[in-house]
Amino acid sequence: MNKTINFNHHPINITYRDDSDLSVIDEFFIDKMYRSVETIISDIKYPIIDTGAHIGVFSIYSKIINPKLKIIAIEPELGNFKLLQANLKLNNCTNIKLIRAALVAEKKLNTKLYLSKNTHNHSTMPLSKNCIQVPATNLKKLMEENKIKKIGLLKMDIEGAEFNIIKTLKHKNIKTIENMVIEYHESGNNKREDLENITRQHGFSVEHFPNKFDKRFGLLVCRNKKTG
Repeated sequence: MNKTINFNHHPINITYRDDSDLSVIDEFFIDKMYRSVETIISDIKYPIIDTGAHIGVFSIYSKIINPKLKIIAIEPELGNFKLLQANLKLNNCTNIKLIRAALVAEKKLNTKLYLSKNTHNHSTMPLSKNCIQVPATNLKKLMEENKIKKIGLLKMDIEGAEFNIIKTLKHKNIKTIENMVIEYHESGNNKREDLENITRQHGFSVEHFPNKFDKRFGLLVCRNKKTG
């Protein structure tokens, strides 16, 4: 199936499989969940790292706003990754490097990915019984391998794994990030307030945009006051 959208006077064509994929498209173009990040995207000069890239909606969205941006899009699940490739090609998106991997806190080559019936809910957190092995990478390795000295925007939509990554990031690494947009997913002891407190301790201002349908989810838009 294919959905055509006009965004910023620019036609976008996105191939999708089911209602799960369509809900992600609607997040951006109907619900406008990421509207608060548009100014950041338009102004930054350093690369975007799009983790949990899914089928490519955020990368395409960012390219329309700022065509000159370099983007590194990371997605671990093979079906999503193939559709990510197809959608970027369909929309003539260039200067985007694709990496099939899960972002993790540790130094390891692979990790377990727990699969959900919804294509955007796969996670490295044990949220289901069905899991597969996928390649893994971490932020430090990504920056070294791609010769990135500074990140313009780190986007994380990784279904709960964002808590462990932010909690374990060393200050010398996190200070190289100008901005973050974190789609948080509360569960168990992982609370949004804790994530906010940690990012503030690292010198970020934090804006909170709760999901209007479920308060356990939402966006944190974080700006590094020391690099801004």
